[in-house]
Order: sequence, then C-alpha cells, then structure tokens
Amino acid sequence: MSLRVLGVVSLGFATAAAVFGQQPTVGSPAPAVVATAWLNWQGDAPTLAQQKGRVVLLEFWGTWCGPCVRAMPGIQKLHDRYHDRGLTVLAISYETPDVLQPFLAKNAWSMPVGSDPDKKTVAAYGIRSWPTTIVIDKDGNVAHVGSPYDAETAVEKALGLEAGAAALLDLYLDSLAQPAKDAQRDALQRLLEKAPPDFDLQAWAKSHLAAETVGEGASPAAPTTGKPAGKTADGKDLLRRCAQAWPGNTAQRDQVLKQLGDGGPSEFDLAGYAQEAFAKAFPFDAAELKSLLQGKKYGAVVEALCQRAPAAAVLATAAKNQDLAGFCKSKAGDARTMAKKGLMARLWVFPGALPRDEQVNSKFFGELSISGMAMSEDKKSIVGLLLGGEMVKKGQVDAFVKSQLTAALVMEDLGAGKPPRTRELMQLFDKERSAIVRDLESRYGKPEPRETK
Repeated sequence: MSLRVLGVVSLGFATAAAVFGQQPTVGSPAPAVVATAWLNWQGDAPTLAQQKGRVVLLEFWGTWCGPCVRAMPGIQKLHDRYHDRGLTVLAISYETPDVLQPFLAKNAWSMPVGSDPDKKTVAAYGIRSWPTTIVIDKDGNVAHVGSPYDAETAVEKALGLEAGAAALLDLYLDSLAQPAKDAQRDALQRLLEKAPPDFDLQAWAKSHLAAETVGEGASPAAPTTGKPAGKTADGKDLLRRCAQAWPGNTAQRDQVLKQLGDGGPSEFDLAGYAQEAFAKAFPFDAAELKSLLQGKKYGAVVEALCQRAPAAAVLATAAKNQDLAGFCKSKAGDARTMAKKGLMARLWVFPGALPRDEQVNSKFFGELSISGMAMSEDKKSIVGLLLGGEMVKKGQVDAFVKSQLTAALVMEDLGAGKPPRTRELMQLFDKERSAIVRDLESRYGKPEPRETK
C-alpha cells in the first residue's frame, strides 16, 4: 500500500496562528532585509535589490533554539546544493556576532548569517515562531512561508528546476546527445541529488512507449518475448543499454524500452545507477578537488570522495589538507550519529518493532531525538522521520544510512590525516553497520514487529 506524508509533527514549533499572524503573504513584496553584521559574506551587505534575479531563502533561527539548530544542517545543504544555481541563503538571528561566530565555526556552516540584535528584519517579517523559513522569488516577492523542512520544494519551484525523478532521468538521457559535457554533468548531478532508491523503472518505460504510440496513432506494440512474463529484467543493464542507444538509435532504444516495460523492475535503485554513471563519466580528479578546497566546500569534497572513484593521488592530496581535516574531525561524529538514528528507524520504528518496556522505550526515543515525523494515511504507522534537517522516508532509509556512515568513515580517515579507504569502503560500511546494530540490540533488544489488528 502506498503511503504519503500527511504533515510533519514539528516538536517545539509554535501554533500556525503565531507563525503566520503578521507575516507578509505569498505574492506580496518582501520587506527589506537588514542586519548590523554579516558573517560568511564578502563585500557590501546583501540587500534584496542587490539579489534581484536570484531566489532568496531567509532562515530565521537562533543558537538558543533547539529545533532551529536541528534544522540548520538542512539549510546548509540547500546553500551547498543551489547556490550556484541561483539561490542566496540568508540566515537571520537576533544574536550578536560574538555568539554566532563560534557556533558557525564549530558546526562548519558556510551559509551567510546576519546578526539582527535590533530585530529590524525579525519585526519586518513578523517572526514569532522559530525556526521560520521564507522564500523570495527572483522578482522580490514572497513565494513561500513555512518551516525549514518544506523549503526545498519551494526553492526548486522558484528556480524553475525540475524535481521529478522521471523527468530528470529524461533530461540526463537527452543530454547524452549534446557535445558539451557541461550539460551532461549538470543533468547527472541533478539526477543524483533527487533520484530515489525505489524508482518505478517499468512505469517510466511504459510511459515512453505510450507517448510514442499516441504520437504515431498506432496500436500498442506487443510485449517482447525476450524475457518471460513475470520475471524481472536486469534494470541496470537495460538502462545502460537504453542510454547508449538514446541519442541516435531509436529502434534499439525502443526495443530496450519494451523489455523494461514488459518485465523491468518497479523498485529500481535509480540513485545507485546515477552514482555509478557519474563516477564513470566524471571521476573526481585533482583539479576539481583543488577548486572545492579553495571554495571551502568541504562537504562536497567528502561526498565526491565517497561516490566518484577518486584516484590514489587525489586521496593522498585530500589527506594533506589541514582545513579539510578540521572539518572532518568536527563532522564525523555527527554523521555516525545520523547513521545510527537511521538504523533505529529502519529496524525499530518503521516496522513497528519499538521496545515494549516503557522505560526502555523512553530511552530509545531519547537517543533517537527526532525533530518530527510523518504518519501513514490511516495514522497507524510512522513512515518518515526528520533526521539531520531532512525528512527520511521508509523507502529511503537504507540509502540514508549508507550515505551517512560511508561519509563518517571517509571523514574519520581524513581527520586522522590518512587517505580515505575508498576501495574497501563497502566492506568497511558492512562491518560498521553490523557493529552499530549489535550495540543497539544489546541495549534495546532485537526488533520484534507487533501484530496489527
């Protein structure tokens, strides 16, 4: 049964009336943004007039606000992901720079932060609930008012970016026909960011076959007989063949699409496919490493080291960078913690296998320490948890655990001044995952799903 997120239970948030009481409405001109000081910003103080033509995300937060701090990694991720695509993140706090600067340094956040102790911008936007996120479109009008957890969709819409996995897969395949590598790289990067681990590849293929049938005004093609009905085809191999034929061999492309439509997987790891394709087409090289280090994009360095098959020389160079080592030392523990929470969700929360003992259950949720959750349509089961500033759904949790724990392993090596062991990363991941599960089971017991009536 398919489930959908009905909403987020945001712990520590104020009521909706307080959030929206005197704030500018969607579609209205955004009030001016001012601050007495700006951190992580070079040049003249940012203004909305100066940022016209870009999308602006205002994040109202404070170091004193637990929900704000838990949401900030997600805001940093938006800054990292969309800045070069036209997004300016401005995080506003009414705290002074001497409070904010050490906090930013400790967490290695590079997003611009404004200090507004006079609360001019806070008052102009009617902020009474923390955190509050406001997205301003390219023309300077308010496009979205909400929480950090529903901001990405609004950002994508304001930037005019496609977000659907099927459309992004099409864009990537179409880019293969273009001589310029930049278009392919951008399309593949976007696909990697948004691709799910449970993509319906069979339905995607059928949609293309149906579109061609409608366009030709012909009867639907008969199913292929190359694969017996009822058996699932090798989606990865067929998609690779489809990509090879996509730019110019229409007949071969349609043949592969028919095979996928007839027996392709309905739950295909599109994220894994995109990662492999990216690593093959654009291996992480020394020039890109140098550029990212100069831009202090340390999170992007770690991600590339995990995903894109760097050569030994690149790994050695990364291990010598002291600033990167400092970042990794500060972040490795957080990534391990997120991996552990993902496993707690994967093994206990989502299957409905929570500890039966009330005291143990209380300790379990104390360690899980979530910011919110999403429920199934019938509200009988939890299908999503807010972890590290993002909503992790049931079908995505394995990929979340893998990304967090592999990042932790890479960062632990770099923090110790050692080249990351990327060639054996999956073996290390399996070993560490098993160790974390054993530790959790020793404290909370083995997960035992309860029967539902």
